Amino acid sequence: MIQLSKNEVKMYEELLELLEKRFDKGEIDKQNYVELKERYLQKLDDAKENFEQHKEASQIYTSGVKVSTDKSLSVAGSTKISGGHVGKDIRIAGSGKIDSDVECNNLKSAGSLKSNGNITAHGDINAAGSFKCAGFLHGDQDAKFAGSAKVGLETILKGRIVAAGSFTTGGLLQAESGAKFSGSARIEGNLLSQRIVEVAGRIIVEGDLVGDDILINKGRDFLGLRFRSLKKSKIEGHVLGTGEVYLANTDVDGDVKGLKVEIGPFTNVEGTVFYVDYIDVDKRANLANEPLKISHEKLRL
Repeated sequence: MIQLSKNEVKMYEELLELLEKRFDKGEIDKQNYVELKERYLQKLDDAKENFEQHKEASQIYTSGVKVSTDKSLSVAGSTKISGGHVGKDIRIAGSGKIDSDVECNNLKSAGSLKSNGNITAHGDINAAGSFKCAGFLHGDQDAKFAGSAKVGLETILKGRIVAAGSFTTGGLLQAESGAKFSGSARIEGNLLSQRIVEVAGRIIVEGDLVGDDILINKGRDFLGLRFRSLKKSKIEGHVLGTGEVYLANTDVDGDVKGLKVEIGPFTNVEGTVFYVDYIDVDKRANLANEPLKISHEKLRL
C-alpha cells in the first residue's frame, strides 16, 4: 500500500510536468490547461496525504497467529510492532515489543509487553503480566495492571487506574477518575485525582498526593504486620484530600489536609494536620505539630 501511494504521487507529478510542456508548445488551450492542472494538483495532494498516512501506519510482525478486523488487531505468540498509528484496538497474547511511539484505541496485553517509545490509547489499557513503557503513557479511559508495570515518564489518564502487584511511573500520575493500588507503587512526581485514592500495601510518592477520599491501608491489622517488618509508605510532599483522609504506616514530609482526618498507627507527619469536621490520631502515630481545625472554604485545593 505504501508503494502504491508513492507511485500515485510520482504519476501525478509527471502528469503535471507533461501538462506544462504541452501548454508551452501550444498543444492545449488555456481553459483545458487550467482545468486539468487544478484536477491534477488535487489528485497529487490526495496521493501525498495517502502516502503520509500509510508511511506512518504501524507495521506488525508475528511468529504466531494474527487476526485483523476493522476494529481490532489480535496477535498471539511473539510479536513486533514498528510503532505509528493503529486506528483500532491492539490485543497481544504472549510476548510483544513496540519499537517506537504508538497510537491505538484500546490496548490489551497478556504475557509481556515492552514499548521503546510513548503509548497513546484512546480507550482502555489492560495488562496482565509484565508491562514496560519507556516513554509516557496517555489514556482516554481506564488502565488496569496485574503483575509488574513500569512507565518511564508520566502517566496521564482520563479514567481510573487499578494496579495489583508492582507499579512505577517516572513522572506525574494523573488519574481523573480515581486510583487503587494493592502491592507496591512508586510515583516519581505528584499523584493527582478528582476521585478516591486507595492504597493497600506500600506507596512512595515523590511529590503531593491529591484526591477526594485518600485511604492508605485503611482496615489492615498493622500490629501483626509490623512484626513482619512491613515497609512504610512515603509521601514526600503534602496529602490534600477534599473528603476523608486515612493514613496508616505512612511517613508524610509535608502537611495533611482533609474534611475528616484519621492518622492511623505507625504514621509520622512532619508538617501540620488540617481538618474541617473530624480528627483522630492513633496513640502509635507521631505528629510534629498539633492538628488545626479550618473552615470548609480553606479546604479547597
